[in-house]
Amino acid sequence: MNRVLCIFEDKKVENFYPLTLTRPIYRLRCGITTLEEKISSISSQEEIYLICRKYLSGVTSQKIEKAKVNPLEDLNERNLLFVNGRLLFLEERIDLEGGEEVGVKRGEIVYARLNRKTLKKLPFNNPEKVGEVLTQAKQMVEVKEIEANLLEYPWDIIKWNSYALRKEFERKKEKGIKGKVDEGAYLINPEKIYIGKNSTIEPGVLLNAERGPIYIAEEVKINPPTVIEGPCYIGRGTIVDGAKIRQGCSVGSVCRIGGEIEESVFHAYVNKHHDGFIGHSYIGEWVNLGALTTTSDLKNTYGSVKVFIKGKEVDTKQIKIGSFIGDYTKTGIGTLIDTGSVIGVASNIFGGGVTPKFIPSFSWGGKDGFVENRLDKVIEVARIVMERRGVKQTEEDRNLLKKIYQLTREER
Repeated sequence: MNRVLCIFEDKKVENFYPLTLTRPIYRLRCGITTLEEKISSISSQEEIYLICRKYLSGVTSQKIEKAKVNPLEDLNERNLLFVNGRLLFLEERIDLEGGEEVGVKRGEIVYARLNRKTLKKLPFNNPEKVGEVLTQAKQMVEVKEIEANLLEYPWDIIKWNSYALRKEFERKKEKGIKGKVDEGAYLINPEKIYIGKNSTIEPGVLLNAERGPIYIAEEVKINPPTVIEGPCYIGRGTIVDGAKIRQGCSVGSVCRIGGEIEESVFHAYVNKHHDGFIGHSYIGEWVNLGALTTTSDLKNTYGSVKVFIKGKEVDTKQIKIGSFIGDYTKTGIGTLIDTGSVIGVASNIFGGGVTPKFIPSFSWGGKDGFVENRLDKVIEVARIVMERRGVKQTEEDRNLLKKIYQLTREER
Protein backbone atom coordinates (compact mmCIF):
# COMPACT_ATOMS: atom_id res chain seq x y z
CA MET A 1 0.00 0.00 0.00
CA ASN A 2 3.08 2.23 0.38
CA ARG A 3 1.66 4.31 3.21
CA VAL A 4 3.54 7.50 4.20
CA LEU A 5 4.35 8.45 7.79
CA CYS A 6 3.16 11.94 8.75
CA ILE A 7 4.13 13.50 12.11
CA PHE A 8 1.94 16.39 13.26
CA GLU A 9 1.68 18.94 16.06
CA ASP A 10 -1.43 19.59 18.12
CA LYS A 11 -2.48 22.51 20.32
CA LYS A 12 -0.48 21.33 23.32
CA VAL A 13 2.75 22.61 21.76
CA GLU A 14 1.96 25.78 23.75
CA ASN A 15 2.52 23.87 27.00
CA PHE A 16 6.17 23.52 25.98
CA TYR A 17 6.91 27.21 25.33
CA PRO A 18 9.55 28.63 25.11
CA LEU A 19 11.22 25.39 23.94
CA THR A 20 8.69 24.96 21.12
CA LEU A 21 8.71 28.59 20.03
CA THR A 22 11.77 27.81 17.92
CA ARG A 23 11.05 24.23 16.83
CA PRO A 24 8.20 21.77 16.28
CA ILE A 25 7.52 19.73 19.37
CA TYR A 26 8.84 16.56 17.74
CA ARG A 27 12.27 18.18 17.45
CA LEU A 28 12.70 18.11 21.24
CA ARG A 29 15.25 15.62 22.55
CA CYS A 30 14.42 12.95 25.10
CA GLY A 31 17.06 10.28 25.63
CA ILE A 32 19.55 9.81 22.82
CA THR A 33 17.40 11.08 19.95
CA THR A 34 14.60 13.54 19.26
CA LEU A 35 10.93 12.57 19.41
CA GLU A 36 10.82 12.77 15.60
CA GLU A 37 13.75 10.38 15.19
CA LYS A 38 12.05 7.84 17.45
CA ILE A 39 8.72 8.10 15.65
CA SER A 40 10.44 7.85 12.27
CA SER A 41 11.52 4.30 13.13
CA ILE A 42 7.92 3.23 12.41
CA SER A 43 8.67 3.56 8.69
CA SER A 44 11.63 2.24 6.72
CA GLN A 45 10.85 4.59 3.82
CA GLU A 46 12.95 7.65 3.10
CA GLU A 47 9.84 9.72 2.45
CA ILE A 48 8.26 11.35 5.49
CA TYR A 49 5.81 14.23 5.98
CA LEU A 50 6.17 16.72 8.82
CA ILE A 51 3.39 19.09 9.85
CA CYS A 52 4.22 22.15 11.94
CA ARG A 53 3.20 25.75 12.56
CA LYS A 54 3.56 27.82 9.38
CA TYR A 55 6.37 30.05 10.63
CA LEU A 56 8.50 26.99 11.46
CA SER A 57 8.31 25.52 7.94
CA GLY A 58 11.55 27.09 6.73
CA VAL A 59 13.81 26.16 9.62
CA THR A 60 12.30 22.67 9.81
CA SER A 61 12.99 22.05 6.10
CA GLN A 62 16.51 23.39 6.68
CA LYS A 63 17.23 20.92 9.49
CA ILE A 64 15.47 17.81 8.13
CA GLU A 65 16.25 17.70 4.43
CA LYS A 66 14.72 14.25 3.85
CA ALA A 67 11.24 15.38 4.88
CA LYS A 68 8.43 17.19 3.12
CA VAL A 69 7.27 19.94 5.47
CA ASN A 70 3.60 21.00 5.46
CA PRO A 71 2.70 19.30 2.15
CA LEU A 72 -1.02 20.01 2.59
CA GLU A 73 -1.74 19.38 -1.08
CA ASP A 74 -0.50 15.78 -0.67
CA LEU A 75 -2.54 14.87 2.41
CA ASN A 76 -5.64 13.97 0.40
CA GLU A 77 -3.68 12.06 -2.26
CA ARG A 78 -1.81 9.38 -0.30
CA ASN A 79 -2.53 6.66 2.23
CA LEU A 80 -1.10 8.08 5.47
CA LEU A 81 -0.23 7.21 9.04
CA PHE A 82 -0.51 10.34 11.18
CA VAL A 83 1.41 10.24 14.49
CA ASN A 84 1.18 12.87 17.21
CA GLY A 85 4.55 14.62 17.60
CA ARG A 86 4.17 14.58 21.42
CA LEU A 87 4.49 10.79 21.45
CA LEU A 88 7.51 9.39 23.30
CA PHE A 89 7.75 6.32 21.11
CA LEU A 90 9.71 3.69 23.03
CA GLU A 91 7.63 0.56 23.70
CA GLU A 92 4.40 1.22 21.85
CA ARG A 93 3.71 -0.66 18.65
CA ILE A 94 2.22 1.30 15.79
CA ASP A 95 2.11 -0.40 12.40
CA LEU A 96 2.60 1.66 9.26
CA GLU A 97 0.36 -0.64 7.25
CA GLY A 98 -2.99 -2.09 8.25
CA GLY A 99 -6.65 -1.25 8.43
CA GLU A 100 -8.02 2.21 8.99
CA GLU A 101 -8.22 3.21 12.65
CA VAL A 102 -7.62 6.06 15.06
CA GLY A 103 -5.61 5.27 18.19
CA VAL A 104 -6.46 7.48 21.16
CA LYS A 105 -5.42 7.88 24.77
CA ARG A 106 -8.17 9.41 26.91
CA GLY A 107 -9.66 10.97 23.83
CA GLU A 108 -6.41 12.49 22.51
CA ILE A 109 -5.25 11.25 19.12
CA VAL A 110 -2.01 9.25 19.25
CA TYR A 111 -2.16 8.08 15.63
CA ALA A 112 -4.58 7.85 12.72
CA ARG A 113 -4.10 5.29 9.94
CA LEU A 114 -6.23 6.53 7.06
CA ASN A 115 -6.63 5.74 3.38
CA ARG A 116 -6.87 8.23 0.55
CA LYS A 117 -10.63 7.75 0.15
CA THR A 118 -11.21 8.83 3.76
CA LEU A 119 -8.65 11.63 3.64
CA LYS A 120 -10.37 13.19 0.63
CA LYS A 121 -13.31 13.93 2.92
CA LEU A 122 -11.16 15.94 5.37
CA PRO A 123 -10.32 19.67 4.92
CA PHE A 124 -6.55 19.94 5.23
CA ASN A 125 -6.03 23.64 4.55
CA ASN A 126 -4.10 24.78 7.62
CA PRO A 127 -1.09 22.94 9.11
CA GLU A 128 -1.93 24.32 12.54
CA LYS A 129 -5.34 22.64 12.54
CA VAL A 130 -4.37 19.15 11.33
CA GLY A 131 -4.87 17.72 14.81
CA GLU A 132 -8.37 19.19 14.97
CA VAL A 133 -9.23 17.94 11.47
CA LEU A 134 -8.18 14.42 12.40
CA THR A 135 -10.80 14.35 15.17
CA GLN A 136 -13.38 14.20 12.38
CA ALA A 137 -11.93 10.85 11.34
CA LYS A 138 -13.17 9.40 14.64
CA GLN A 139 -16.65 9.42 13.10
CA MET A 140 -15.45 7.63 9.95
CA VAL A 141 -13.25 4.72 11.07
CA GLU A 142 -12.71 2.45 14.06
CA VAL A 143 -11.45 4.16 17.23
CA LYS A 144 -9.10 2.18 19.46
CA GLU A 145 -8.13 3.12 23.05
CA ILE A 146 -4.41 2.44 23.55
CA GLU A 147 -1.64 2.91 26.08
CA ALA A 148 0.85 5.52 24.92
CA ASN A 149 3.13 8.13 26.45
CA LEU A 150 1.95 11.50 25.13
CA LEU A 151 4.08 14.19 26.75
CA GLU A 152 1.96 16.91 28.39
CA TYR A 153 4.51 19.37 29.80
CA PRO A 154 8.27 20.00 29.48
CA TRP A 155 9.02 18.39 32.83
CA ASP A 156 7.73 15.10 31.38
CA ILE A 157 10.89 15.06 29.24
CA ILE A 158 13.03 15.28 32.37
CA LYS A 159 10.94 12.62 34.10
CA TRP A 160 11.32 10.13 31.24
CA ASN A 161 14.84 10.96 30.08
CA SER A 162 16.70 8.26 32.05
CA TYR A 163 14.23 5.62 30.93
CA ALA A 164 14.53 6.71 27.31
CA LEU A 165 18.33 6.62 27.53
CA ARG A 166 18.27 3.02 28.75
CA LYS A 167 15.74 1.86 26.16
CA GLU A 168 17.49 3.53 23.22
CA PHE A 169 20.90 2.20 24.25
CA GLU A 170 19.48 -1.33 24.22
CA ARG A 171 18.25 -0.86 20.65
CA LYS A 172 21.32 0.87 19.24
CA LYS A 173 23.35 -1.24 16.82
CA GLU A 174 26.61 0.45 17.74
CA LYS A 175 28.53 -1.37 20.46
CA GLY A 176 31.93 -1.14 22.07
CA ILE A 177 34.79 1.34 22.08
CA LYS A 178 35.50 2.91 18.67
CA GLY A 179 37.32 6.00 19.95
CA LYS A 180 40.52 6.45 21.95
CA VAL A 181 40.60 5.78 25.69
CA ASP A 182 43.91 6.92 27.17
CA GLU A 183 45.70 4.96 29.87
CA GLY A 184 44.61 6.38 33.19
CA ALA A 185 40.96 6.78 32.19
CA TYR A 186 38.60 4.52 34.13
CA LEU A 187 35.59 2.72 32.66
CA ILE A 188 33.26 0.96 35.10
CA ASN A 189 30.90 -1.60 33.53
CA PRO A 190 32.43 -1.03 30.06
CA GLU A 191 29.96 -3.36 28.31
CA LYS A 192 27.38 -0.62 28.92
CA ILE A 193 29.59 2.11 27.43
CA TYR A 194 29.74 3.11 23.78
CA ILE A 195 32.43 5.53 22.55
CA GLY A 196 32.15 6.69 18.95
CA LYS A 197 34.86 7.15 16.33
CA ASN A 198 37.38 9.96 16.77
CA SER A 199 36.30 10.55 20.36
CA THR A 200 38.97 10.91 23.05
CA ILE A 201 38.77 10.02 26.74
CA GLU A 202 41.79 11.52 28.51
CA PRO A 203 43.61 10.26 31.64
CA GLY A 204 41.80 11.10 34.86
CA VAL A 205 38.31 10.69 33.41
CA LEU A 206 35.83 8.31 35.08
CA LEU A 207 32.93 6.79 33.13
CA ASN A 208 30.65 4.91 35.51
CA ALA A 209 27.92 2.83 33.86
CA GLU A 210 26.86 0.90 36.97
CA ARG A 211 23.44 2.61 37.13
CA GLY A 212 22.86 2.90 33.41
CA PRO A 213 24.52 3.03 29.98
CA ILE A 214 26.76 5.80 28.67
CA TYR A 215 26.59 6.66 24.98
CA ILE A 216 29.33 8.97 23.66
CA ALA A 217 28.92 9.95 20.01
CA GLU A 218 31.62 10.71 17.45
CA GLU A 219 34.30 13.44 17.77
CA VAL A 220 33.68 14.04 21.47
CA LYS A 221 36.55 15.12 23.72
CA ILE A 222 36.37 14.46 27.47
CA ASN A 223 39.02 16.14 29.60
CA PRO A 224 39.92 15.42 33.25
CA PRO A 225 38.81 15.51 35.98
CA THR A 226 35.43 14.64 34.45
CA VAL A 227 33.10 12.12 36.09
CA ILE A 228 30.14 10.83 34.03
CA GLU A 229 27.46 8.61 35.54
CA GLY A 230 25.04 6.66 33.41
CA PRO A 231 22.53 6.72 31.99
CA CYS A 232 23.94 9.51 29.87
CA TYR A 233 24.26 10.68 26.26
CA ILE A 234 26.97 13.02 24.92
CA GLY A 235 26.41 14.28 21.38
CA ARG A 236 28.76 14.61 18.42
CA GLY A 237 31.51 17.22 18.67
CA THR A 238 30.87 18.13 22.31
CA ILE A 239 33.73 18.97 24.68
CA VAL A 240 33.36 18.01 28.34
CA ASP A 241 35.89 19.87 30.46
CA GLY A 242 36.30 18.77 34.06
CA ALA A 243 32.57 18.27 34.63
CA LYS A 244 30.48 16.24 37.05
CA ILE A 245 27.71 14.76 34.90
CA ARG A 246 25.29 12.96 37.14
CA GLN A 247 22.80 10.34 35.96
CA GLY A 248 19.97 11.13 33.58
CA CYS A 249 21.64 13.71 31.33
CA SER A 250 21.41 14.15 27.55
CA VAL A 251 23.83 16.61 25.96
CA GLY A 252 23.38 17.49 22.30
CA SER A 253 25.93 18.19 19.59
CA VAL A 254 28.75 20.75 19.80
CA CYS A 255 28.19 21.75 23.43
CA ARG A 256 30.81 22.91 25.93
CA ILE A 257 30.14 21.41 29.36
CA GLY A 258 31.80 22.12 32.71
CA GLY A 259 30.64 22.28 36.31
CA GLU A 260 27.87 19.97 37.53
CA ILE A 261 24.73 18.83 35.73
CA GLU A 262 22.09 16.30 36.75
CA GLU A 263 18.89 14.91 35.19
CA SER A 264 18.99 17.57 32.47
CA VAL A 265 18.72 17.89 28.70
CA PHE A 266 20.92 20.26 26.70
CA HIS A 267 19.70 20.65 23.14
CA ALA A 268 22.75 21.59 21.00
CA TYR A 269 25.41 24.32 20.80
CA VAL A 270 25.04 25.11 24.51
CA ASN A 271 27.99 26.77 26.23
CA LYS A 272 28.17 25.87 29.92
CA HIS A 273 31.92 25.76 30.22
CA HIS A 274 32.29 26.93 33.82
CA ASP A 275 31.38 25.95 37.35
CA GLY A 276 27.75 26.09 38.42
CA PHE A 277 24.93 23.56 38.81
CA ILE A 278 22.14 22.76 36.34
CA GLY A 279 19.63 20.19 37.57
CA HIS A 280 16.31 18.77 36.30
CA SER A 281 16.26 21.32 33.49
CA TYR A 282 15.90 21.61 29.73
CA ILE A 283 18.29 24.06 28.07
CA GLY A 284 17.57 25.20 24.50
CA GLU A 285 19.95 25.67 21.57
CA TRP A 286 22.63 28.39 21.40
CA VAL A 287 22.27 29.15 25.12
CA ASN A 288 25.29 30.57 26.97
CA LEU A 289 25.41 30.07 30.75
CA GLY A 290 27.93 32.37 32.43
CA ALA A 291 30.32 31.21 35.14
CA LEU A 292 28.60 30.04 38.35
CA THR A 293 25.12 30.18 36.80
CA THR A 294 23.14 27.84 39.04
CA THR A 295 19.61 26.46 39.01
CA SER A 296 17.67 25.51 42.08
CA ASP A 297 15.76 22.27 41.49
CA LEU A 298 14.43 21.65 45.01
CA LYS A 299 12.37 23.87 47.33
CA ASN A 300 13.49 24.26 50.93
CA THR A 301 10.10 22.85 51.96
CA TYR A 302 10.50 19.81 49.68
CA GLY A 303 7.10 20.79 48.32
CA SER A 304 5.71 20.30 44.84
CA VAL A 305 7.19 22.75 42.30
CA LYS A 306 4.90 25.03 40.29
CA VAL A 307 5.82 26.33 36.83
CA PHE A 308 4.32 29.17 34.79
CA ILE A 309 2.65 27.80 31.66
CA LYS A 310 0.66 30.16 29.41
CA GLY A 311 0.52 32.78 32.15
CA LYS A 312 -0.72 30.44 34.89
CA GLU A 313 1.04 28.42 37.56
CA VAL A 314 0.80 24.69 36.94
CA ASP A 315 1.56 22.23 39.74
CA THR A 316 4.10 19.73 38.42
CA LYS A 317 3.39 17.37 41.35
CA GLN A 318 7.14 16.77 41.48
CA ILE A 319 9.62 17.94 44.10
CA LYS A 320 12.60 18.28 41.74
CA ILE A 321 12.19 20.68 38.82
CA GLY A 322 14.86 23.10 37.64
CA SER A 323 14.38 25.52 34.75
CA PHE A 324 13.33 25.64 31.10
CA ILE A 325 15.42 28.04 29.03
CA GLY A 326 14.65 29.06 25.44
CA ASP A 327 17.11 29.28 22.55
CA TYR A 328 19.69 32.08 22.26
CA THR A 329 19.37 33.14 25.92
CA LYS A 330 22.45 34.20 27.89
CA THR A 331 23.15 34.49 31.60
CA GLY A 332 25.87 36.57 33.23
CA ILE A 333 28.25 35.38 35.92
CA GLY A 334 26.70 34.39 39.20
CA THR A 335 23.13 34.15 37.89
CA LEU A 336 20.88 32.24 40.31
CA ILE A 337 17.78 30.70 38.73
CA ASP A 338 14.83 29.93 41.00
CA THR A 339 13.14 26.52 41.23
CA GLY A 340 10.72 25.88 38.37
CA SER A 341 11.72 28.94 36.34
CA VAL A 342 10.85 29.60 32.70
CA ILE A 343 13.14 31.88 30.68
CA GLY A 344 12.15 32.80 27.15
CA VAL A 345 13.98 32.99 23.84
CA ALA A 346 16.85 35.48 23.29
CA SER A 347 16.92 36.95 26.79
CA ASN A 348 20.03 38.42 28.40
CA ILE A 349 20.18 38.09 32.20
CA PHE A 350 22.88 39.60 34.39
CA GLY A 351 23.59 41.41 37.65
CA GLY A 352 23.39 38.53 40.13
CA GLY A 353 20.56 37.78 42.51
CA VAL A 354 17.75 35.26 42.09
CA THR A 355 15.81 35.54 38.84
CA PRO A 356 12.01 35.89 38.62
CA LYS A 357 10.19 32.61 38.00
CA PHE A 358 9.12 33.80 34.55
CA ILE A 359 11.23 35.95 32.21
CA PRO A 360 9.66 36.81 28.84
CA SER A 361 11.45 36.28 25.55
CA PHE A 362 13.66 39.16 24.38
CA SER A 363 14.23 40.49 27.92
CA TRP A 364 17.37 42.35 29.02
CA GLY A 365 18.27 42.91 32.67
CA GLY A 366 18.35 41.35 36.10
CA LYS A 367 17.55 42.06 39.74
CA ASP A 368 17.01 45.77 39.02
CA GLY A 369 14.37 45.03 36.38
CA PHE A 370 14.10 44.23 32.68
CA VAL A 371 13.78 46.12 29.43
CA GLU A 372 13.33 44.79 25.91
CA ASN A 373 16.32 43.12 24.27
CA ARG A 374 16.79 44.78 20.86
CA LEU A 375 15.90 42.52 17.95
CA ASP A 376 18.69 43.78 15.68
CA LYS A 377 21.25 43.20 18.43
CA VAL A 378 19.93 39.69 19.11
CA ILE A 379 20.24 38.75 15.45
CA GLU A 380 23.75 40.16 15.15
CA VAL A 381 25.03 38.47 18.33
CA ALA A 382 23.43 35.19 17.21
CA ARG A 383 25.29 35.46 13.90
CA ILE A 384 28.62 35.96 15.69
CA VAL A 385 28.01 33.08 18.09
CA MET A 386 26.99 30.73 15.27
CA GLU A 387 30.06 31.59 13.22
CA ARG A 388 32.27 30.74 16.22
CA ARG A 389 30.88 27.19 15.95
CA GLY A 390 31.27 27.04 12.17
CA VAL A 391 27.55 27.56 11.44
CA LYS A 392 26.36 30.16 8.96
CA GLN A 393 23.26 32.09 9.97
CA THR A 394 20.62 31.82 7.25
CA GLU A 395 17.75 34.04 6.24
CA GLU A 396 15.43 31.44 7.77
CA ASP A 397 17.24 31.77 11.11
CA ARG A 398 16.83 35.56 11.04
CA ASN A 399 13.17 35.34 10.03
CA LEU A 400 12.49 32.92 12.87
CA LEU A 401 13.84 35.36 15.46
CA LYS A 402 11.83 38.19 13.92
CA LYS A 403 8.65 36.11 14.07
CA ILE A 404 9.18 35.06 17.68
CA TYR A 405 9.86 38.69 18.62
CA GLN A 406 6.40 39.52 17.28
CA LEU A 407 4.69 36.48 18.80
CA THR A 408 6.00 37.24 22.29
CA ARG A 409 5.50 41.02 22.26
CA GLU A 410 2.53 40.89 24.66
CA GLU A 411 4.59 38.99 27.25
CA ARG A 412 6.88 41.99 27.66
